[in-house]
Amino acid sequence: MASMTVNQIPIIPKAESISVHTGNVVNWNRLKRKIVQGPTEELTECISSTIGSWLADHEDEKDTLQEITQLTCLNSNFLEPLPADERDKFKVTAKIFLCDYGEDVIEDAVNSVLTDLGIGHIETVLLAFAEKRRNLETLQASWLTLERLHKCFKVFSLGVADLNKTQLEGLYSWAEVKPSINQVNLDSCCVMPPELVEFAKEFDIQLLTHSDPHDILTEAAFQGVMADKMTSPDSANWQPSWVVRYSVLIKCRGVIHAKGYIMKAQRDIKRRK
Repeated sequence: MASMTVNQIPIIPKAESISVHTGNVVNWNRLKRKIVQGPTEELTECISSTIGSWLADHEDEKDTLQEITQLTCLNSNFLEPLPADERDKFKVTAKIFLCDYGEDVIEDAVNSVLTDLGIGHIETVLLAFAEKRRNLETLQASWLTLERLHKCFKVFSLGVADLNKTQLEGLYSWAEVKPSINQVNLDSCCVMPPELVEFAKEFDIQLLTHSDPHDILTEAAFQGVMADKMTSPDSANWQPSWVVRYSVLIKCRGVIHAKGYIMKAQRDIKRRK
């Protein structure tokens, strides 16, 4: 769908929340052709393509879209629930990038993955915090939700991203369900800090590397997608709440069966000019 001009009537004037479900992007040919693509570029393209496809499928429902307050954009052609009788063959990992820190944010993200994949549990969930919110108080509040999901068997193992030794030690000593993974961005430290390596080894915490930016989806980036796929008024005031990237690994073969993104954003329509 082509970009729209500022003067056009908004498509979703009453929408206060939007969730985008890309489905399995492994089967997207256009992504396969882009061998070198950063996490943010891939995510933005996936969101843009999903919204564009969803709008095309609802071209004849413009009057209905004018009244929607809670919008869900599904890439229905690529939603692939895992076969229930083959669930034991797969390992599912989800990394949640937190933009908002409300009580229901993490549970919302986890339940969205469970629903899209048609499963009852996720083997591993990793939490990624914005750098300025990477303090023990924020970690503890979010961790309590993960622990609750662990106790009801929705999540098996818990991990974090980008914690230094002091932060990881503080979380580990406080938590009832201990973190088993800490992802480290080598772009920011080049070499694993020796004190972090020593602590992780002592308490059997895996140190894994990643290349995700601190802010995988900024307000400006998402608003740009909305302006491009809808109208300029439709893009105003949106704030990403969370992004989750999930991957499904075939255990016996060690290859990726599926990979997808789900994100949610919200806005106060009263602020829109």
